[in-house]
Amino acid sequence: MESVWGCILLGALLSQAAALRCYSCDGDRSCQEMEDCGEQQGQCRTTALTMISRSGVSDRIQKGCDVQGKPNNSISFVSHGQIVMLAEEHCATDLCNQGVPKALSSFPSNASLDCLSCSSSDHSCSSPSLMRIRCLDPREQCVDITAISMPDEFPQDERRIKGCGQISRCQEPLGFHNQDSFYLLQCCNSSLCNNDAHDYQESPLPLNGVTCFACEGNSSHGCTPENITRLQCQGPMTHCMEAVGSHALRGPGAMLKGCATPAWCDAPYTSIYKRLAGVQARCCQGNFCNSRIQAGALPPARRSRAGRRLGAQPALLYGAALLALLVLLPRSS
Repeated sequence: MESVWGCILLGALLSQAAALRCYSCDGDRSCQEMEDCGEQQGQCRTTALTMISRSGVSDRIQKGCDVQGKPNNSISFVSHGQIVMLAEEHCATDLCNQGVPKALSSFPSNASLDCLSCSSSDHSCSSPSLMRIRCLDPREQCVDITAISMPDEFPQDERRIKGCGQISRCQEPLGFHNQDSFYLLQCCNSSLCNNDAHDYQESPLPLNGVTCFACEGNSSHGCTPENITRLQCQGPMTHCMEAVGSHALRGPGAMLKGCATPAWCDAPYTSIYKRLAGVQARCCQGNFCNSRIQAGALPPARRSRAGRRLGAQPALLYGAALLALLVLLPRSS
């Protein structure tokens, strides 16, 4: 019996010793505090917010452990007469999140784009004439981000943002919608190309002929059989998607069903926007094909587009890349 308990104790000590360690702080560039990450938190994160105005430059840095699978993203735009720059980077070795995101470094301006820029926070996205912003990094594209959710997960004044950015997997439109949410991320590579003026809330995209099951919740609330609806898909969201994971409020077995673009199916934005940890996601083609979640789990399918499994403890994503900006910015301003 003593040998059994000895093995258990040894295993616990080895597990603890093997835990990833990251710098952890909020607001201070000279971050020296450290934290041991949770069992499935496989990345260290650095999120940096810089705001440039006539009165000067202000910075806010946050570091800590994060879930696996998050991409590195950055965005810059004009809001309330200030240039707002947000960047988030991830790494996977002990104390690797020591510096600030490289996306905030200075680059020669002769290789950059000019992009249209606005933010719903100052109502500039509804203006007939949008401001221009010069991208600092030649790797950046012009971006256009829409995030609408009912009930609101993001403040209403952050539903639309245009500017410069580096967004993972944005070669094609990244989009998802169901009866509660509409997300669309678009990128382009020529100056002032992010000139889409469509109001997706007032005027939904045309139906594309695909119909999927839709719900949001868990097997006892929101995604019970009687709560699952039939949803006609819009615009480029031509695939049916279903995902299951763990949510800070809904617990394990949290579910999501709806319509998605092919690029969204292969990207980690379900975890970012819906705060799902340990995500298992699957996309498929064909009406009502997203019906495989059973008893809070997604069984393997022979013919399916399966999103990468993102192992993680439930966590509030203070900013998760880019479009975590939609969470980070209101709390920081």
